[in-house]
Formats: sequence, structure tokens, C-alpha cells
Amino acid sequence: MKQTYLAISDKDKKYLKSLSKMRTIQAQVVDRARILLYKAEGVPFDEIATRLNVSKRTVRRCISKYNEGGIENALFDAKRSGRPTEISDDAKAWILNIACQRPVELGYSQELWTLKNLHLHIQKNAEDAGYPRLATVTKTYIQKLLKDSGIKPFKIKYYCERRDPEFEQKMQDVLLVYKQVEMQFDEQGNIIVPDDYVLTITVSYDEKPGIQAIANTSEDLRHSTECGEVYRDYEYKRLGTVSLLAGIDLLTGEAIPLVSDTHKSSDFIEFLKILDKKYPSQDKIRIILDNHSAHTSKETKNFLATMPEGRFEFVFTPKHGSWLNMIESFFGKMTKQMLRGIRVKSKEELVSRIYRYFEEINK
Repeated sequence: MKQTYLAISDKDKKYLKSLSKMRTIQAQVVDRARILLYKAEGVPFDEIATRLNVSKRTVRRCISKYNEGGIENALFDAKRSGRPTEISDDAKAWILNIACQRPVELGYSQELWTLKNLHLHIQKNAEDAGYPRLATVTKTYIQKLLKDSGIKPFKIKYYCERRDPEFEQKMQDVLLVYKQVEMQFDEQGNIIVPDDYVLTITVSYDEKPGIQAIANTSEDLRHSTECGEVYRDYEYKRLGTVSLLAGIDLLTGEAIPLVSDTHKSSDFIEFLKILDKKYPSQDKIRIILDNHSAHTSKETKNFLATMPEGRFEFVFTPKHGSWLNMIESFFGKMTKQMLRGIRVKSKEELVSRIYRYFEEINK
């Protein structure tokens, strides 16, 4: 018996194969896609019916509908809307609207969509929303639509909200201070000392609280010819925390530390006393710092009131504007160079090593 082949383009075969492997569309659509694929290979009607466990009449009807109206006519009943390329703009907008909503607001537990969960939600609710064609939409189509629209509902990108109404003014104040520091140097990079020998000392200041003193429970295994890495036991012991209060003299580059168990007003006042003792009494000490409560507390104000007028001047960075304070980059460098992976036998050792780091930096 002569085999008859159904003429189907390669593009349509690829489309039919994708439908034939899907488990989220109606079974009859899958069967019809397979019928067309089998017939394109020349498989007889009887054998197709046997392979798919359907009637021979179903096979003939599918082939007849294909000959009458093409691939869409064979696959879908009259009420079906057709192939993905025929998805309306309204349907696309509905998909994007769903993708832009938080899943928790739609009754789910998760905060962000996954492609799988978004796909299932769209298929489940498409018909009720008036878009029955989307009940058979593929994950690949949704993924491409989101990519083309520049929407990434699976990711979070953090930003810093400007909550300080005086952000611009405070930023300008800090930048002006840096410019004034620059003007205190001559062309050779030497500090210009005024005739009255009164200097304005500018200190970039901040705290780094909660530095943990961590001890090993067993000794590290150091490098050897057999092992090029340090091996360390996963277990460790917490010995407490310390806070680092530090400033950088922007004229000399000297880093000034104070390590304490806390970073309260009393600790900040102790740091101010260090600065007061360090610089000649006629100099003005200008400090760039944030709005931490210890810097503006009643205790701190009472101490400043005991100082000669003009001895200390505070220049506050705007809220969420710590990146304007130069010491922040110093803390970042310190974390990478010295604090990362540090292990000590006591909290006192941690304090000693922090002070030693400042000595090395200043040298």
C-alpha cells in the first residue's frame, strides 16, 4: 500500500513538536499535533489511531480540517484564538500587569515571581480574565515578552531613597569643606600655614560598631607543599564585640582610632577629647560626620559647651549620604585587608590588632 505524506513546513513541524511535548494544554490539542506529525511522516490512519489510542474517525477529521483550513483549523476548535503570534495587545498587557504585581497580593506566599509560578498563574486565570488563548501560552513566550518589555519580576535591585529634605544643601556643605581643604595646600602639596598659625583641622569621622572577636575551636592548617590553602574548622567561638571610632585628618592623612566596647555619647566625647588634646588650642577642629544620636545628644552638647567657642564645628552628611564621608572608603579597605577572616584568642587581642593596623597605615 502506497504511503501518503502530509505536506507540513519545517516551521510548522517545530511548532507542532513544541505542542506535542506540553503537559499544560488540553490533551486533545496534543493529540491533534501528534496526528499531524505522524501523517507528515507517512504513517497510515489505522496505525496513528492505534499509537494514540483514538478512533480512526478522529484521525481523519483532524487531517480533513488541516486540508480545509491549515494547521490552526486542525488544532483548535472554532472558539480557540490560535497561535501565540496572534495574542492580542490587550492580552500582552494583561500578562505584563500580572508580572508587575507582588505574588503575595494575589494570594501566594512568595515575594517574587518565578517563571514557573507566573506561567501557571496566567494559564489558570486567563479564561476568567477574558483571554482564553493564554490558557495554552508557553513559558518561553512569557519569558520573551518580559525580556522585550524590559521587565524583570524575578529580581530585586536596591536603591537608597532620599528621605532628607535638606539633602542637596547638606551635600553641598560637605563638598565645600573638601574644596576648602584642597585650598589649604600650595602647588607643591605643602600645607599653607597662616600668619597667625591658626589652622582649620578637618576630620572625616565615623563609627564601625559590632566588630566581632571570633576564636577558632582548633588550629588552622597552614599552607604546605601538599595544600596551597588555609584549612579552617567550620566551628568557632564568639568572644564579644567591639566598636571602632575613627577619624582621618584630611590635612595630614593620619588615621586616628578609638576602640571601645560601645559607641555611645560617652565614647564619642572620649574621641573628641583625643582630638582636643592632639591639636593646638588655637586650631579649629571641623568634623564631617553623620546624624547618629550620640553626635547630637544632650551629653555631647553639654561637653561642647565646656570647650572654647569655635573649637569644634560639626558638618553633617545628609541622611543616607554616608558615601559623602571619605572615611567610609577607609573602613571598606580595612575590612578587606585586616578584618576579613580574622581569628583571635581574646577580645583584647582583637583590640590590639586594630590599633596595630592603624599604626601600620599611618607609617
